[in-house]
Amino acid sequence: MTWSDSGLNREATRVDRLPRYGIAVLVSFIWHFAAFAAVWLNTLVDREDTSCDDAPSFCFTAKDGAELLLMAGGVFLVSSMVVSLMTAAWLSRRIRSAVLAGTVAALVAGVVVIAILIALFLANILL
Repeated sequence: MTWSDSGLNREATRVDRLPRYGIAVLVSFIWHFAAFAAVWLNTLVDREDTSCDDAPSFCFTAKDGAELLLMAGGVFLVSSMVVSLMTAAWLSRRIRSAVLAGTVAALVAGVVVIAILIALFLANILL
């Protein structure tokens, strides 16, 4: 039995047929879901909150802060996922490994979204 007759060659061609872009996007989304899960788990932690009974008008507890972080982090991660769709298309053509392309796409997308937010913040302050 030669190498070409074995089942290993057929498996290798099946893996080669998988689109690198799809795997890169999947890996990028897995990184985003892992980050979202970390932010979400932060809201489930019991905290020793101070009582808001003595607050005259407004009380911001640690639980409220964690929920605000969940909302802001969710918006950031969704916009980062949209940007990672575009960067994964570009990177999957240039990087041979789809897993590495997806990881780099998630990292680049996060940096791009943070840069846009900083630019908008600075433009708001300077204007």
